[in-house]
Amino acid sequence: MGTKTGLLLPYLFFPPAVVALAATHGTTAHTAVASCTFLALNLAGAVYAGKAATHPALTPAQRRPWWMVMGCFVALWLASVGFGIYAVTEDDELPLPQVLSIGGRIAFVLVLLIGLLMFAAQPLDGRAGWKLAMDVVTVVGAGVMLAWYFLVGPAITDPASTRALIVPVSDLMLILGVCTMLLRGAVLNGRRPLNLLLAGTLSYLVVDFYLAVVKIGEGPVVGSVLVPVPLFFLVAAAVEQIRLAGGPTRPARPRNPRGSGLPFAALLLGYGVLAYAAWAAGVARWYGLVAGGVVMTVGITVRQILTLRENQALLVTDRLTGVANRMRLRDALARSARRSARDGRATGVLLLDLDGFKQVNDTHGHDAGDQVLIAFADVLRQSVRAGDLVARLGGDEFAILLDGVDDVAAATAVADRILGALETPVVVDGAERTLRTSIGVALSAFPDGAGPAAERDLLHCADVAMYVAKRRRTHGWQVYVEGSMELGRELAVLGEELGRAVADGEMRVAYQPIVALSSGGLAGVEALARWHHPTRGVVPPATFIPLAEETGHIHGIGAWVLEEALVRVKEWQERLPKSIYLSVNVSALQLERPRFAAEVGELIDRIGYDPANLVLEVTESALVNEATALAHLVELRTRGVRVAVDDFGTGYSSLQYLSRLPVDILKIDRSFVAELNGDPAGAAVAEAVIRLGQVLKLDTVAEGIEQPAQATELTMLGCDNAQGYHFAEPLAADAMDDLVSRAAHGWPSLPEERVGTAPDKPVSSA
Repeated sequence: MGTKTGLLLPYLFFPPAVVALAATHGTTAHTAVASCTFLALNLAGAVYAGKAATHPALTPAQRRPWWMVMGCFVALWLASVGFGIYAVTEDDELPLPQVLSIGGRIAFVLVLLIGLLMFAAQPLDGRAGWKLAMDVVTVVGAGVMLAWYFLVGPAITDPASTRALIVPVSDLMLILGVCTMLLRGAVLNGRRPLNLLLAGTLSYLVVDFYLAVVKIGEGPVVGSVLVPVPLFFLVAAAVEQIRLAGGPTRPARPRNPRGSGLPFAALLLGYGVLAYAAWAAGVARWYGLVAGGVVMTVGITVRQILTLRENQALLVTDRLTGVANRMRLRDALARSARRSARDGRATGVLLLDLDGFKQVNDTHGHDAGDQVLIAFADVLRQSVRAGDLVARLGGDEFAILLDGVDDVAAATAVADRILGALETPVVVDGAERTLRTSIGVALSAFPDGAGPAAERDLLHCADVAMYVAKRRRTHGWQVYVEGSMELGRELAVLGEELGRAVADGEMRVAYQPIVALSSGGLAGVEALARWHHPTRGVVPPATFIPLAEETGHIHGIGAWVLEEALVRVKEWQERLPKSIYLSVNVSALQLERPRFAAEVGELIDRIGYDPANLVLEVTESALVNEATALAHLVELRTRGVRVAVDDFGTGYSSLQYLSRLPVDILKIDRSFVAELNGDPAGAAVAEAVIRLGQVLKLDTVAEGIEQPAQATELTMLGCDNAQGYHFAEPLAADAMDDLVSRAAHGWPSLPEERVGTAPDKPVSSA
């Protein structure tokens, strides 16, 4: 029974049984063949349904309805016994055959109805329940009209035919179960058991109706040939449930129920009965009434269908941009997975995130942000292939489903088209703006039977790749490769730990001395954040600073570094004959905070720090692009705080901006310092920056001094201050404290304790 051969037996038995019934119809052997066929199918149905009801691979909720199906076959067997007794005795007045046949058929209907309702999905809420009830009432109404005209009406005029109504009228209750399954779906493994159950139930309704009509009209009865058909469907449903046990479970609430058009079909059926009745009666005055009713119903029905289509479109469309939303993307991924399993072609996903979108919202307002999203969506629609799906997942995150791609090159070609299209500026809030995006690319050839988990994995892989592309800050694309997932999880964990680093006392501030080249004395210190992880050791700033910016932890870390450094430097200033200044890096994200300038001012006042000895280092891009940043820096400069442009010359700002920006210090990038070799050509850029500073009356600080010759050459060029490993690497607070204690007697020798081991560029605290 559990073998493949056992599951094939019903399919092997049914065709020859039908042939035998048809061949013996009208002969004395027909009764014996029919009885054997009915009993065999009922026995097989009970056995297979019982097997499904006890199958260990099915859940208890999936097994329970099959007990009802097994009960159906028992009830049909009792009815078959009753009909068999009647066929042998040819006495329809005996009570036992009547009780068995009629009682068994009614019991069959009730038990099958309970079973169908047990297959149905979880309960609906109030409004959805009422909608389902009205749909069921509509369908039942059409069934009542059909039964009344062809069965009840004729039986009223012929009381002898009343008994023939019992079975078909009781079958109307099965419409409840059929409607519920069609309109709500069912919890089953696979589609075939559901389809076969519905086919068996519906065919029983049709066969019983036909037999009743024929009996009342005294026409030829061929029921013994037709009845095995619904029996076979029910047996096959149990067989397929056993075969598919343990496979993926269908959704409990399908989004597009296959029976959604059932009420409209019932309306057409009802009006069809009315039209037929009017035509058969020959009552001409009813023709117009029926036609008018049909026209009104068709009008309402078509309008309802159009409304349903409109609502469905709204349900799966992003209202702002007009592209698909997450729900439609999920459905499209599921369909693509099935096609991929059939034809073996890969499914591709591009996940896109707008770079700098938050700054647009904060600087220009949400209306401008909406315009950016709409423009970006238009670019995506124009860049993808026909048949690809563009969706907005939320915020500034979009996805593109590439259905059927041959290789990675085909997917990255779409990404390249998008990046190329973004080179053309778009008009936002009356001004041109160039959009930038980071794209993650993931491909998957879904295996046969892949389900929602595989779809989520594909989206997650694209998300991980996009995250890697965003960290590279190249405004480009990144293809997901093995190992990226682990990197993504590792960075996610690291981001969570970073959020607790300040509170757990894991953050430190390192101080790199800034030397006055003319005197060799200590001019200032640059404060640098360092993360001493309890298990990972010292996490490189190049790892945790971008992570802090991406997770938003940069605000808390930057504020802590500034406060810690202000307190320390104030103590050192009190011990030195000449004040030193504190230089702290500020992230462009910190400058987006509405109260950034106010918070810095409040901190200075609370600590009692002289603002003239505080320098905030910012990048060129933060100065040129961010109106909010400029407002903050202008406000702070009015309090006496100075502003330095970090890594000057590596950005993209025009020199004409420099005279109008709130800048006091230019920091010469280490890449230009590295070119200093005593040759005029090597010193050209550094000298140009120094001369520019002199003309604009700006101080200059050179970074990354590695060799004594570099310090000498910068001194000769007129550079004011310098920092680098030639003087000192970033020092722990205690080591810097020792250095300060000896700084009054000229530039001291380096202490033995050092922070860091390699001469890399100090990474900013923010």
